Amino acid sequence: MSQTYHSNASTNVNIRLQIRNSSETIEAISARFSISKPTVSKWKNRDFTQDKSSRPQQIAYALTEKERAMANNIRRSTWLPLDEIFEMMHEQNPSITRSAIYRSFVLENINRVPEEKKEESKKFKEYKPGYLHIDVTYLPTINGKKSYLFVAIDRATRLLYYQEYEQKTAENAERFMQKCIDFFPFFITHVLTDNGLEFTNYLIRSKTGNLCKKPSKLDDCCTENGIEHRLTKPATPKTNG
Repeated sequence: MSQTYHSNASTNVNIRLQIRNSSETIEAISARFSISKPTVSKWKNRDFTQDKSSRPQQIAYALTEKERAMANNIRRSTWLPLDEIFEMMHEQNPSITRSAIYRSFVLENINRVPEEKKEESKKFKEYKPGYLHIDVTYLPTINGKKSYLFVAIDRATRLLYYQEYEQKTAENAERFMQKCIDFFPFFITHVLTDNGLEFTNYLIRSKTGNLCKKPSKLDDCCTENGIEHRLTKPATPKTNG
């Protein structure tokens, strides 16, 4: 079977076997094969004759693990263009580069929008600033710790805000909403979420089978601040793009 060598390799498998089995001095072997002494020494001390992989043992990423997870989760949940996701994240961290986000997408095989997802990635009709989409996603376990990422995106400006929490609870949803009110530089008129229990009590049933009518903590927060809380239709995640 043919061998594939590094582009700058000065020896082949046959020569390497001869070097390993030779009783000559390093200087003599170097002269015989017209190779350097360090090369002779290297193959003398190895117990194999194949080229080692030149891939680095550890890859240094420009993004932190949390930033990669956030970029990938936003991509999968919205299928927004690369440039829009870059602009969102660049607002939070000016050191983030477009190429770093693209490489993260390539590693996860999400650099291209699948055909069945292109409809979801289409833009909504034009809105004035103040219409937020809020969602929560799982973050990968980092240092043995599991957490959740709450993300808010304004429809008109694409301005992004996010917070990490240890639990996906109604209390944290309320806290996140309060932080959104403080963060966004305009009045928030609408909030769109899915039907998760952290956002609404709408799907909770009592023992008698009746749906809960008590407002959720997020509902109360929105009411107090003059914000309309809207819910997506169940089983239609694309409406929360």
